[in-house]
Amino acid sequence: MSAGVVHRPVAARGTLAVALLLAATGGLAVLLAGGTVFSSDGSHRGGGSVAQDKGPPAVTPQATSIPDPVAPSASLPSESGEAPDRGSGIQPLVFASDEWCPYVCFESTRSGYLVELARSAFESPARPVFIRRMDWPEALREAALGRVDGVLGAARDESEQLVFPEEAAASRPLALAVRADDAWRFTGPESLAGRRIGVSTGRRLGPPFDNGRIPGDVGAEVMRLEGEQAVRRNLDRLIDGRIAAVIDSAHVLRHALDRGGFTPAVRLIDLGAQPPVHLAFSDTPGGRALARRFDAFVRSPEGARVRARLAADYRAMEPAP
Repeated sequence: MSAGVVHRPVAARGTLAVALLLAATGGLAVLLAGGTVFSSDGSHRGGGSVAQDKGPPAVTPQATSIPDPVAPSASLPSESGEAPDRGSGIQPLVFASDEWCPYVCFESTRSGYLVELARSAFESPARPVFIRRMDWPEALREAALGRVDGVLGAARDESEQLVFPEEAAASRPLALAVRADDAWRFTGPESLAGRRIGVSTGRRLGPPFDNGRIPGDVGAEVMRLEGEQAVRRNLDRLIDGRIAAVIDSAHVLRHALDRGGFTPAVRLIDLGAQPPVHLAFSDTPGGRALARRFDAFVRSPEGARVRARLAADYRAMEPAP
């Protein structure tokens, strides 16, 4: 859940130089024809900087589409592979997101609740679904500008420039993680006075903790971290005693606890449900059609079956009816 790094494709065109070899006797020419090679501008998340890949452009890049056990994509590239042939009829649907597991996962055996839901709703052989990895503020901007078709996991109050379906995509409960041996109890924001709280910047937490702020002057010390590993790093600091609590999405915290082996040493304090998150689309005729299609899918028997299965797989992340 980061706001510092962009994993974004850039097409680099490398054209072979035309060489003319003249034979000594007749001016015979040999022409070496050039072609187009697509490579990726790889960025590494770390402290908000973007590291440019300076490698040779002719190196074949790795496709970065997310594996999905629900609806396997056609054997086509995402942001960094070869472009489909013109006239192939392939029109990929491209969403943007940061790493926000278990909602959106780039480094896991499952692609994430929202990714599987989007693929179930939209993917077909002629229209594979791909995810572009970038920081969350940029994902919102790219969708608003129409450079991607939509984003995964936006709250309605995050952007007035996107089209939101009527149906929500996933729930967004909030929680505090504290050490299991800490007898402290949360009774409201004022009970955080004198405690050092770890938060992640980027994704909105929902009121009253939006943007990693503790409401009011309660005397809490807020320690903010950026980057996709911010939650894991905050939990490390919690275990080490450098902070007293971590605040984030309950789903994100639970996933990080399970994956990192922290569960026996940490307990979660429920802070209640926040407004749900959505698949949100660019404000174009196509984006508005996608929003209507998503609503129709969710309300269909097939959509109900998919959501029931995903709810079981991802610990009831579906929004309340």
